[in-house]
Amino acid sequence: IKNQQKIIVYNVPQHQAIDCINGNNYQFIGDSILLVDGVLQNFNLKPSRVALQLTNRVDTLPIIDKPLFYLFNNKKIIVIDRSIQFEPPLHKIDVDLIIISKSPKLYMAQLASVFNCTQYVFDASNSLWKIALWQKDAEALHLNIHSIPAEGAFVYNTGM
Repeated sequence: IKNQQKIIVYNVPQHQAIDCINGNNYQFIGDSILLVDGVLQNFNLKPSRVALQLTNRVDTLPIIDKPLFYLFNNKKIIVIDRSIQFEPPLHKIDVDLIIISKSPKLYMAQLASVFNCTQYVFDASNSLWKIALWQKDAEALHLNIHSIPAEGAFVYNTGM
């Protein structure tokens, strides 16, 4: 467990909740209400953190201060939680994981024209009708997707 390196996108309905885990340390990315020690945190996040023996929270970023791109254990991660227009680049950008949150206005075909991404994740903060629309488009484009509301939490091992 002390060598674990992973990203967990939790199934917290109507909230964004992501832990980037390195050993016993974790960085939380998501809604600030989940930083408060209360029912939402105790029910949705703590069981996993206890099981994984996570003891040290570092550099926690509430949603307001959050960047779009992350590099974690040499994995390129994008968290899209607002509507963004991408211009197709000369060469597609290689990305390991794209997490879509907060029901932004976007089109999977547009993302696929900009990024070579191995995994797309739709978290539980998105409206179900938007996820259904994105899933349909992603399947037509043969993109690898994971819907948190339908399939549960997503665990992405980034190392040992």
